[in-house]
Amino acid sequence: MKELFESEGYKELIKKNNFNAIELLLKENSDFAIAAYTDFINFTPPIPEDIIKLDKLVLFVISGYTKESANLNENSFNFEAGFGETNFGSHLEIPIEAIAQVVVGENIVTLSHYKPKEKAPKSMDVLLNNPENQALLKRLQKEKNGKK
Repeated sequence: MKELFESEGYKELIKKNNFNAIELLLKENSDFAIAAYTDFINFTPPIPEDIIKLDKLVLFVISGYTKESANLNENSFNFEAGFGETNFGSHLEIPIEAIAQVVVGENIVTLSHYKPKEKAPKSMDVLLNNPENQALLKRLQKEKNGKK
């Protein structure tokens, strides 16, 4: 079974099922929840650990402003959410295949046994992977240090 759940075919099935379920729930204006692997979520801005420490798998309730801000495409589900007592705002980008469950009330709409293997790249990591951006950053740091 492990080979099946790690296969590309199963991953594509999960992506289609999660996409179709979320698309329908948004069209129907239904409140729902998703359980997603936090290692694969891009948070912009990142949530400081002194506000909240997230487990590996977290349930996000999609209702109210979070549902109004939601955007779905074939690769990711995006929305804004508030965290902690201060309601710290962050934009979340979740790869469709990193969604383990879609839930309405107490009913599981989709359930996935697939877990992505690669972490989502952090915004700064993506920028720094480009050698031209690294050179620009070094130049800016030199200019900043030279003006002090």
